[in-house]
Amino acid sequence: MTAIMLPAPIETIHDLEADAAAASVTTALRASATTMSDVSEQMRADGAPDDWTGDAAEAADHAMTNVGNDTDAASTALTRVATACDTYVDKIVALTATRADLVRRSGVLNTDIDNLTLKIRQSTADDIATLTAQADALQVRADGINDEIVTLWDDVTAAEDALIAAFQAVDSTSEGQDAAERDTTDIASLRKALTRLGGDPEAINEWWKGLSETEREGLKTSDPDLVGNTDGIPTGDRDDANRSSVDRDIDHLTAKQDAGEDLSKAEQKVLDRAKEAQKSLDLPLLANPPDTTTDVNLIVYQPGAFGGDGAVAVSYGDPDTADNTAVIVPGILNDGTSIAGQGADAYTLQQKAMQNGESAATIAWMGYDAPNWNPENALDWAGDGLDMGSVINEGKAKAGGENLANFVDGLRATDQGEKSNLTVIGHSYGSTTASHAAHDFGLNADSLALIGSPGAGGDDVNSVDDLGMAKGKVYVGAADNDFVTWLGRDGDIGMGKDPAQADFGAKVFPVAPGSEFHADEVGKGVDNHTSYFDPKTNPESLSALTKIVQGDEPTLTQGRTQDANDMAFDWAKDEIKYQVKQEFDASVQEAKDAYNGGKDWLGDRVNDVKGWLP
Repeated sequence: MTAIMLPAPIETIHDLEADAAAASVTTALRASATTMSDVSEQMRADGAPDDWTGDAAEAADHAMTNVGNDTDAASTALTRVATACDTYVDKIVALTATRADLVRRSGVLNTDIDNLTLKIRQSTADDIATLTAQADALQVRADGINDEIVTLWDDVTAAEDALIAAFQAVDSTSEGQDAAERDTTDIASLRKALTRLGGDPEAINEWWKGLSETEREGLKTSDPDLVGNTDGIPTGDRDDANRSSVDRDIDHLTAKQDAGEDLSKAEQKVLDRAKEAQKSLDLPLLANPPDTTTDVNLIVYQPGAFGGDGAVAVSYGDPDTADNTAVIVPGILNDGTSIAGQGADAYTLQQKAMQNGESAATIAWMGYDAPNWNPENALDWAGDGLDMGSVINEGKAKAGGENLANFVDGLRATDQGEKSNLTVIGHSYGSTTASHAAHDFGLNADSLALIGSPGAGGDDVNSVDDLGMAKGKVYVGAADNDFVTWLGRDGDIGMGKDPAQADFGAKVFPVAPGSEFHADEVGKGVDNHTSYFDPKTNPESLSALTKIVQGDEPTLTQGRTQDANDMAFDWAKDEIKYQVKQEFDASVQEAKDAYNGGKDWLGDRVNDVKGWLP
């Protein structure tokens, strides 16, 4: 029989030595460049002390200028290599995807070669022509894959060479100074131009796209706090800037601690919030197995916002490119120190939302001043403890609604390609905030979901139609035993109507009712209120939220027909009965114990008397 030539199986394609985690190097470089830039500005601004004159003053000014020049050179060098690292990481991410595709196709080809080998062994002379044609087709596929593998490693080498060249180009002070002198970027003018745009995200996005890579990188280095928190600047660039700020804060403040210096209260707050932000970024890496593929972005980082409570937003997935995007707004007792917990819910939802094969980005958004609790003044209810005034009214929800609407406008401005399906999910007081964003400021979202809501906000929000969302795109989830959902009411006290009521007109989806609880079981009540994203205790709720984020219709149920406040009153009446019975039972038991104790004592005394008798 004529021999049929088969292609050799594709050999194992080795892993790339670098992956997306190399971005941490870029962050460190950019943070160092920012520090150097700050030092340079300070040196040039300070000069010699005011009371120095003559030669001493000139010498001091000259020294300051020299240091400023040196730090300019270092900052420019670090900025250049940070830009090169960015390019390298982007290339490696793309090449990693290329390698994964080649591994998949190679596996399929090797299986086909094995199968054809078996067919040839079992063939007859009549099969030769057909099998030869199949072998030739396999050879063509093998040649193509081998050529692509060669190209892959050529591209890897080219990316590495470019990165090395960028480092070598500024690896001395003189080269750094030359680069600084050649860099004519007018950062001050760029900063003014950005602030003159007045927060218009569409205009900001167009302006940003018109900058050169050098100008964008220069602004990220000199003004990371501005770039990282400006709506309309692309997510990736905001993430670059904010990660630099986090690194800067952690490095600077931990260095002070390591040097034996005490941090002020304000500094300690910044450090706590920086560490929590970093923790939220690291969440996928703590999964089992570690998730190294989710693109995590820090879109807001303002540790000093809202009197030190802090503002922060972290996205799991890239909202600029995702098919489906969700913004999750938390409620009371949350601030910059709780973003990792909020991030865990967002990450859980993102992983579920991608199971339909579409890309998803979910954002934990702590971008408003939620009513909070100060443990240092825990009993100061009217002052600096739990701000009860802001809990039972809508002041902070209204202000937060404007921030939320602006943030969503920024996401719309940076959206690339086909428009992302965008959902806002408000939990607890965050649902009231989201409702104000919709009613007061025209929330530019496709869907709105309110969970664990104490009220839909405002005396003039009487039905779902008053929220201004697309018809049929307001959803509500309310656990029967979630005490916060019993608070909705009209009038001066409260935060508006209960959106779970059937006559409100929203689409209500089923959630687990939660455990019944008593006044001395506060933990159970809190669990009922915080479990809407929990896959174990509330899979119904998580499934419904996933469907909504995906743009699909969840399973629906009937809205409430009993007034929310009546639910609270019924619980209170039952609780009074329960507590009275508990007290009665305890009193009866105490009496029984006393009676039995008395009998025992009397018996003992009788026995004692008997013992005394002859």
